[in-house]
Amino acid sequence: LKLQFLYLIGTPPSSPMRKAALALCAASAAAAAARPNVLFFAVDDLRPQFGASYQTPEVKTPNLDAFFFNGGGTVMTGAYVNIAVCGPSRASMLTSRRPDSTRVGVGGGGVGNWCWCRRTQCNPEEGLFATLPAYLQQHGYETAGNGKLFHPDACEGVGDGSYRHAVGDDPRAFPTAGAYFAEANHTQMEYGAIPGPGDAYFHGEKGLSWMGSPLADEETTDGMSATDAVARLRGWKAHGTPGGRPWFLSVGLHKPHLPHIVPKKYFDMYPLADVDLAPNRLPPKGLLRAHWGIGNAEVRSYNWDAGPLFRKEVTFDTPLDETASRQQRRAYYAAVTFLDAQVGRVTAALEECGFAETTVVALWGDHGWHLGDTNSWGKMTNLEPATHNTLLWRVPNQTAASQGRVGRLVEAVDIFPTLVELAGVDALPPCEGLDQPASVACVQGTSYADLFTAAAPAKEKHYAFMQWPYGSHMGYSVRSADGYRLTEYVPYSHTTFQGNWTQEGDAELYDYNTDPHETESKAGDPAYADVVARLRAALRAQFAPQ
Repeated sequence: LKLQFLYLIGTPPSSPMRKAALALCAASAAAAAARPNVLFFAVDDLRPQFGASYQTPEVKTPNLDAFFFNGGGTVMTGAYVNIAVCGPSRASMLTSRRPDSTRVGVGGGGVGNWCWCRRTQCNPEEGLFATLPAYLQQHGYETAGNGKLFHPDACEGVGDGSYRHAVGDDPRAFPTAGAYFAEANHTQMEYGAIPGPGDAYFHGEKGLSWMGSPLADEETTDGMSATDAVARLRGWKAHGTPGGRPWFLSVGLHKPHLPHIVPKKYFDMYPLADVDLAPNRLPPKGLLRAHWGIGNAEVRSYNWDAGPLFRKEVTFDTPLDETASRQQRRAYYAAVTFLDAQVGRVTAALEECGFAETTVVALWGDHGWHLGDTNSWGKMTNLEPATHNTLLWRVPNQTAASQGRVGRLVEAVDIFPTLVELAGVDALPPCEGLDQPASVACVQGTSYADLFTAAAPAKEKHYAFMQWPYGSHMGYSVRSADGYRLTEYVPYSHTTFQGNWTQEGDAELYDYNTDPHETESKAGDPAYADVVARLRAALRAQFAPQ
């Protein structure tokens, strides 16, 4: 448009080229005005087992069910993350780059190494990955957000200090003053809004992993984020956006992340005696001890100093006792139902403001969560409960075939190109080869916008890929559309950020067609030799192409 406007200056009014340029300007403006708004929920630790949506009615989610599953939207039952922990997973989703490319979560260290632009130390001269909200902002969207989209404070001390949680960790994404609401309200941290283990608010002691708090929803961290989102929607309804631009609003909700501390009324919905136990309370047969246990680290860090009720030991072959297991599962269910209520406040405002039919709405869980499955209580594994994530969509005028539950295999890196296509924005090209530097604007994911818009969707993926580091080795995992998972452990270089695939490493194979709860690895079973060979080849084609 800018070039077309400059061309018009000094051009005679009757000029055919002037008329053509004016028509093109008008068409471009109309196309921009026709672009949908985007409401994107990023949710912590939400496993895809709740409500009618995922056929788990014992976990109550009336708002999610009503707006997405029963509201003409899509429940993606074949969605997987690329790494099962918060910051690294979000970095891959927001950049459409796999963990070996972002180098987030695979290079050692904890939260301090989870900044999405750590590969170049957030130095623009060395290149910055395109991020989803920044890309939309640069292509005509009014962008705003709150809560946890990028990982809180992961970029503190990186680069020149401009990449901070207070501005969403990517200042390019939210350049307007007040566009990003950071939820760091420490006055209510006593009740588990966002404290971490050893938080100073607890005088150096570790907080509880669960508790029914006396706060009202609106007093909690996620409640504040929902309130902010509702206010923004009503503001855009009343006053519009600058220039009438379409808007992108991200709402980052913490629960059901630990600690599972939410208003007590949500605990009251789940009598302890009615809470079930995990169907597989021991590690899979064939899983090495060295590859088990890290998923329990987070919950242990909350509970260990919290008193006898919480101080429960879990060893490789000794699961948490049944009462404690029910308490932990009940607390998680309560946190999910609390989350559902906050999402419901925002979607109700979306409908109240008349935006529901012109807005692409997506709700993405940054990974799953073990609830005693395989004797684990957390994330940070390559197993199904950790890597299988929640993904819900509602797209204006989406096809009837895309409504309801859809089993199409998709990955977190696919969200960026999918949303960009649905927004009517020019797509970034696919990255070439195994990796490209941050200075190259490209994506490693694939758009599946055709699912919602095409009568005959394009060819689907056969495989989803994820990984988890184990010291000097990387566990690379492939989940196939036909119901298998192979994880192979190979030596890993923290210099090149690549695995050494010259030899076959230890492996696990799970057959979800006959063993949906991962009770036994079949990697050594001769009957599965062809499956193992096929999936080993898929891993090498993805991570070590010739």
